[in-house]
Amino acid sequence: MTLHRIGMGEVLNRLHLLILTTRGRKSGQPRHTTIEYRRHGSKIYIISGWGKRPDWYKNLLDDPLATLQVGGQTLAALADPVKDPAEALRAINLFRRSAPARYDAVLGRLIEDEISPDRLPDLSHQFTIMRLDLIRDVPTLPGVPADWVWIWPVAAIALITATLIVNNSRNGRSLR
Repeated sequence: MTLHRIGMGEVLNRLHLLILTTRGRKSGQPRHTTIEYRRHGSKIYIISGWGKRPDWYKNLLDDPLATLQVGGQTLAALADPVKDPAEALRAINLFRRSAPARYDAVLGRLIEDEISPDRLPDLSHQFTIMRLDLIRDVPTLPGVPADWVWIWPVAAIALITATLIVNNSRNGRSLR
C-alpha cells in the first residue's frame, strides 16, 4: 500500500497487484488489502493463499461490494466466489500464463498437492478464488489515498542538493 500512497499505483499495477477495500464484517469499517490479481475483460480474479480464512474473503461473503484500486483507477466491483471448476481453471491459467513453473509450485503448496497442466483440471475446484465483477457504480468504500505524493519533489530536491554538495566538496569549494 505504501507504493500507492506515494503515488506509484501504476508500479503495483505492473506487478499485477491491486488494493482491495472491503467492509469489515464486524466493525463496518473499510479494510484494505494488497493482493495479486488477473483481469479478464470486466472480471478480476484473486486467489486466496489461505483458503477461506482471510478476513478479506469473509468480508466479501458478508458484503460483496468492494472498491478496487488498480493503477491510478478506483473502481467498484461485486464479489462472487468462483464455484464452477471450469471458471476456476480459466482463472488459474490466467495466473499461470506469465510463469507456469513458479505458479505451479505456489499453487501446489496451497492445496498440498503436485500441480501439472495435466492434473490441473481435476484440482481446480480445490482453490479458493474470488471473481470481482466491475460495475459502473461509484465506489462506496474509500480507497487508500495517495497522500504521500509530496515525497517525490522533496526527494528530488534532496538528491540535487546532495549532488551539489558532493561535487563542490570534490572540487574543494564549499556552498557558503
